[in-house]
Amino acid sequence: MINNDLSYFFEPKSVALIGASVKELSIGNVIIKNLLHYGYTGPIYPINPKVDNIRGLKAYPSILDVPGEVDLVNIVIPPALVPEEVENCGKKGVKAIIINTAGFKEMGENGKKLEDDFMARAKKYGIRIIGPNCQGTINSDPKFKTYCNFTFTFPEDGFISIVAQSGGVGAVIMQAFYDWGIGIRMYTSNGNASDVSIPEIIRYYGNDEKTRAIVLYVESLTNPKEFMEIASKVTSKKPILAMTAGRTDKGAEASRSHIGGLAGSISMEVVFKKVGILSFNNLEDLCNAAVAFAYQPIPKGNKVGVITNTGGPAVIAIDELSSNGLEIPQLSQSAKDILKTTMLEQASINNPLDVVATACASHFKSAFEVMLNEKNIDSIYVNFVTPPFVDCESVAREFAEASKKNLKPIVCNYMTDKKKWYETSNILKKGFIPCFDFAETA
Repeated sequence: MINNDLSYFFEPKSVALIGASVKELSIGNVIIKNLLHYGYTGPIYPINPKVDNIRGLKAYPSILDVPGEVDLVNIVIPPALVPEEVENCGKKGVKAIIINTAGFKEMGENGKKLEDDFMARAKKYGIRIIGPNCQGTINSDPKFKTYCNFTFTFPEDGFISIVAQSGGVGAVIMQAFYDWGIGIRMYTSNGNASDVSIPEIIRYYGNDEKTRAIVLYVESLTNPKEFMEIASKVTSKKPILAMTAGRTDKGAEASRSHIGGLAGSISMEVVFKKVGILSFNNLEDLCNAAVAFAYQPIPKGNKVGVITNTGGPAVIAIDELSSNGLEIPQLSQSAKDILKTTMLEQASINNPLDVVATACASHFKSAFEVMLNEKNIDSIYVNFVTPPFVDCESVAREFAEASKKNLKPIVCNYMTDKKKWYETSNILKKGFIPCFDFAETA
């Protein structure tokens, strides 16, 4: 009988690691280190027949020797030994297993036979499996602090949940949020997806009250029908933002050797569109959009207020907004009257509102106040360059203050040298302002 409860992967009361090691930087050591460092408070059972102690924890020769119940097991041993250990986990009453080890169906027929073997044993005992060939799971919830994963980023609690077929891509996404000061809710790298599927993980995230946005990286779909049925239900409750790879013949070939799937056999973008998933072609835009959905309010309508300190990009933005069915309404007379007293003389008092390049923090503050209070505006789009003669950090703080009010969504076409203006960029990110390099993507 299939156990559909995935909570054991994210909220385990106890964790064991088969293949635990005393060797620093080995996966069998890093996972234990991560659990301890992240603050997991449940029992941790290292399994290694050759040692008595690993990182201050008593080690056991076999999973069958562990005295207490075990909810979740990470397996980090050679592929040929995995089926037998899955059998032992079944005898122990283990609920869920993460197989970090690679070398299964992605390696060819012999690997597929091993994968089929351990899956048959898992099904016999009703054990669910994530992997093989994966990193594992993370749950940042302070009540659980589960880090059954060998990556090196320790995210704060947040509202974005990530599922990635590729652990490398998933780690890049998680690191981007971490660098921006953005927390995440849950993370899963499921590799070959021999058992627990991406649709199942999406459904679990969809039912999680603290997850506001779901980020997905996928290279192949083994069951497009299941994916579409589940994704269409989840997107009716919260946004799914996705990026796929293997769009070209060469990319599809690389994906097949990576995770052993059937990439390129179905147009992922067509599937995404049918079920309401937002599709992206690069990771930075994907992450920025996720921040917008997780931390910015949903607009009440399609009327956009545009603030700019440069002319040309605002024209491009107007074209893009209009061509996508959004309206750029005129400002009310009362709004214009306020702006005439607070803007520089050269400013264009209209929508778009061109505050001009010499505008400083006080001008942006007034612009935001007017747009936030204007009943005819549902969301705010900003073009922002960083003139060397303006205190751009102070301007960025006004962005953050406006965002903090949580009245209307604010997105920014942020045009600058981000290394030179690092602190300004950092203020915008920590203020949960989604920033895009080009007007077309914002």
